[in-house]
Amino acid sequence: MWPWGQKKNHLVSVSLSPQNISCCFAKQSKEKNEKITIIAYERKNFASLEFEKSIVFNPTKISHCIKNFIKKNNIERPIVSLSVSGPNIFEKIITLSKSAPKKTDFTFPELQNINWSHTYLCPSTKGGFHFCVHGMPKETLFQYRLLAIKSGIKLRTITTSTNACMQLYKNIKGKQFTQNQLSIDLSKNNYDIRSIFTKKLLEEHFNFNKYVAIDLKNETQFVSTNLGLFLTENKTL
Repeated sequence: MWPWGQKKNHLVSVSLSPQNISCCFAKQSKEKNEKITIIAYERKNFASLEFEKSIVFNPTKISHCIKNFIKKNNIERPIVSLSVSGPNIFEKIITLSKSAPKKTDFTFPELQNINWSHTYLCPSTKGGFHFCVHGMPKETLFQYRLLAIKSGIKLRTITTSTNACMQLYKNIKGKQFTQNQLSIDLSKNNYDIRSIFTKKLLEEHFNFNKYVAIDLKNETQFVSTNLGLFLTENKTL
């Protein structure tokens, strides 16, 4: 009996904010030392209340943006990894005195009625330990899942932009990654990891399809999130 070869899924990374939506399709070469290439990229601004306060008010418009991007770029067997940000999403880098805290050590009243988790980042340059705390209301999480189901989109994961960009940072640093250096870089950039990534840094580590017009000077934070999503999920595809 001859086994059928399993066809590979293709990941589309989508970043949502109250102001815009960005979609990205990247590919990893089979060669270990070959750079990841961005094949297609698109960002659209919201003109009305499609995603006001991180709540999906116009699922049809958001679904259309994603499905149109997939169709226009002939992406076969697509699955979607989604990053969300905005006032309805809790996401903070905080400092605690413990390196292995319990959930009760995170005393934010906003966390009481949402799904949340925390990730250890690095030691603080001023003492203590940095953690990324992120979460969203249960009803908001359900909205995204319902949006995917109704539009026929295979949603693989939902995360935040900081989580995605952390994966990008680790990938760029590679074997040179240290938590101490991360602490220094975060401190230099006002604890906004997206600010670490510059046009020059992205161009050094990634290839960009010459037919894709990306103004990296103004798109770095969006492209960085999309690349982080790709790197997070591509390991298991």
